[in-house]
Formats: sequence, structure tokens, C-alpha cells
Amino acid sequence: MWRQIVDNFGERVVIDDPDDEADTAENLLARTRRHDRDHDQYGARGDLDDLDDPDADLDGFTPPRPGPTPLPEPRRLLAWWGVLGMPVLLVVFALVRYAPPTWAGFMMLVWFLAGFGYLVATMRRSDDDFDDGARL
Repeated sequence: MWRQIVDNFGERVVIDDPDDEADTAENLLARTRRHDRDHDQYGARGDLDDLDDPDADLDGFTPPRPGPTPLPEPRRLLAWWGVLGMPVLLVVFALVRYAPPTWAGFMMLVWFLAGFGYLVATMRRSDDDFDDGARL
């Protein structure tokens, strides 16, 4: 069979192996049973019920639980609250049909713009043009 592949390299491969059995339902079932028996014999087949259990020890490796997510520094957190919180607050006000006072609306706009400006100004600059983004 390997000789036929090498002989037909670069062309359309036509492999005729007279030893191949026809793929009938009985032959496929027999091959599947033989495959399952071999896997059971060598212990390669696991219990399929373990796949549904997230705590099952399938490979002997259990990743450690991640630690708590650290909070950003207070200025950055305040900027994120302005960038994400103020539009959400305005949408909530619109849904409940509440019109905040003019000075409060102006303060929300200033908070949003100041937070966005701070986040852009403190963004990391990368000198590497070929960075794929992966960091360890």
C-alpha cells in the first residue's frame, strides 16, 4: 500500500487493495467491537460517565483553583466606573423615565469623558510590532 502511495505521489491517488474487506455493517460492527475490546484490555478506555462529572480525575491532573481577581488601582477603578457605569446609569434613567437634574447629567458626562481620557492616557504602549499578545 505504501508503494502505491509513493508511486502515485503528485498525481491523483488510486489505491486498489484487494485485501480490504467491503465496508458492510457487519464488518464495521466487528471492527468497532475489536477496537473496544483492545481498549478495554489495555485500560485506554475510561468510563464515559466520568466525562459529565467536572470533578472527575480523568488524567490525574487537577488544575489549581485560581486566586481572587485583584482589584485595579483606585484611580483606574474610578475611571472604569465612569466609562461603563455612566452609560448604564443613563439607560436605567431612560427606562424608568427619570430626568436627572442638569448639573447631575453634566457631572455624569464629565465623569465619562474624564474616565475615558484617563484610561487612554495610561494605556500601555507597545514598541514591538510583531507581538502576538501572549504574555506569561
